[in-house]
Parts: sequence; C-alpha cells; structure tokens
Amino acid sequence: MPDLSTLAFSVVVLTSMIILVFRDWRINAGALALQYLAGFFLVTLSWPVSLSVVKLIVGWMATAAIGLTCMRQMDSDESVESGSSLFFRGLSGLMVILVVFVVSSPLQESLFQNIPLVVLRSGLMLIGLALMQMGTTARPYLTIMSLLSLLLGFEIIHAGLERSTLLTGLMASINLGLALVGVYFIMKANEGSENQSEVPKT
Repeated sequence: MPDLSTLAFSVVVLTSMIILVFRDWRINAGALALQYLAGFFLVTLSWPVSLSVVKLIVGWMATAAIGLTCMRQMDSDESVESGSSLFFRGLSGLMVILVVFVVSSPLQESLFQNIPLVVLRSGLMLIGLALMQMGTTARPYLTIMSLLSLLLGFEIIHAGLERSTLLTGLMASINLGLALVGVYFIMKANEGSENQSEVPKT
C-alpha cells in the first residue's frame, strides 16, 4: 500500500505539472483523466471503494465532456509557444511543489493528524498547482480543468477528515456543473474567434 500511495502521489504531481506547463488540450485531457484515477486511489485509503468510485466516474465524465467539446470546437493545430513561457510555468510549478513539501509536515502535525502525509501532500499539490494554472491562462478549457483539479485536491483532503454521502453527491454535482459551464464557454470562445476571422479587412 505505501508503494501504491507513493505512485499515486507521483502521478498527481506529474499530471498537475503537465496541465500547468503544456497547452495542448489532448495532453491535458489525458493528464486530467490520470489525475482522477490517482485521486480515486488516494480517496480509497479513507473511504470504501463503493463510495470512492463515484469521484472517478464523475471525474471521467467531466473530462470526457471537455475533451469531446475541444475536439469538435478547437483547431487541431496549436500555436507554438516560446521556450521562455514553458520555462516560466515549469519553474513556478517547481516552486509550488517545494512550498508544499515544506509546509505539509507542519500542517499535518498541527491540523491534520488523522490524514496520511501522502494524502495531504497530494491534495495540497493539486490545489496549489491548480491555483498557479488559473493565474497563468485565460483559456476556458484550461481554467475549467484547473477548477476541477482544485476541487479534486479539496475532496482528497476532505475524504481523510470525514465520510459524507451528502457532500459526495454535492461535489459530484459541482464537478458536472463545472464541466457543462466549461463546454459552454469553450463553444462561445470558438464562436467569437470564428466571427473575428470572418470580418472583412478594410
């Protein structure tokens, strides 16, 4: 179990960094799906599988909705970004990871004694890197993916504190609602870009 927990934590960190650094929706959608799989396993450390699987199914449904919308609405060719942009986002992500490693142990000792350290670190990683992502992009699909990652981090930490069927249903509704909002804004952003491209130049 400790080895699998460490593997799940590594997947959380890797997928969060991928979503932060890269801007290809295909890569990010795959990373988000893997992120939910790792989050599912971390939640099973505190909850029964029958209740934890709800988070996995809802997360994959939200990921599928965003991914299918991006596939239909967005161009296949992604704009090439400069190396400095990739370096900046990668460096900022590494700073967040360092901060989480520094503060997680004192937080566990003072506030979250009942939560395993690997679970607490995973949740904080998701929250911190998601907040960093939201501060570096205005693209609708990336913003929604960041919000979903942030909520997953909260759910992982909360699962170690309390088992609540009602809150599980509420969070599932929020995740699906965010996915629908993301679908709407992705479509509106694509319509706006198409309208701008159709305006004749004078």
